[in-house]
Amino acid sequence: MQLAAAADAHVIGAARGAGKAELVTSLGAASYVDYSRPDWLERVMEATGGVGLDLVFDGVGGRIGTEAIGALREGGRASIYGMASGAGAELDEGRLRARSIGVIGLTAAPSPAQTRALIADALNLAADGKLRPVIGQTFPLESAAAAHRAIESRTTTGKTLLIPAGDTRG
Repeated sequence: MQLAAAADAHVIGAARGAGKAELVTSLGAASYVDYSRPDWLERVMEATGGVGLDLVFDGVGGRIGTEAIGALREGGRASIYGMASGAGAELDEGRLRARSIGVIGLTAAPSPAQTRALIADALNLAADGKLRPVIGQTFPLESAAAAHRAIESRTTTGKTLLIPAGDTRG
C-alpha cells in the first residue's frame, strides 16, 4: 500500500474490521473498505466511479479474493500472493481471458537482479520516510503459539514479531 501510494496510485485499502481503517489510510490509502461488510464491493465500485479496479493485490483468497478479482475493470491485473482465508480465490480462466484480465501468482518471482533493484528502491523510500514498517504486536519467543493463534484468528495488524528472552524491545 505504501509503495503504491508513493508511486501516486489511487489506493483503495481493504481489510476486515472498522478498527483497521485508520491504519490503512495512514499508510496511504485514499479510501478504505471493510470486506467483512456485505456492501464492500459496492463501496469499491463507488470509489472507482463505477469503472472497477486496475489492480488487485490478493493475500486473502477464498470468497474475498474471488470477489475482489471480479471487481477488476476490463484489462485489469491481479497479483495473488497468499490465502489467509485458508483457500485460494476461484479463478474462471475463460471469464478472465474474455475480459483480458491478467493474473500473476507466487510462481512469477522476480530475477535476482530485479530483486536487488526492488530492495534498493524500498530502502531509498524508507530512508526518505515514505515507507515505514508496521509492527502491530510483539510476543515473547516462548509465546510463539499464542502469536500464531493471533495471526490465524486475524486479530493482528501489521507484522507480528517474536522477541527473544532478555530483549528489551518487547
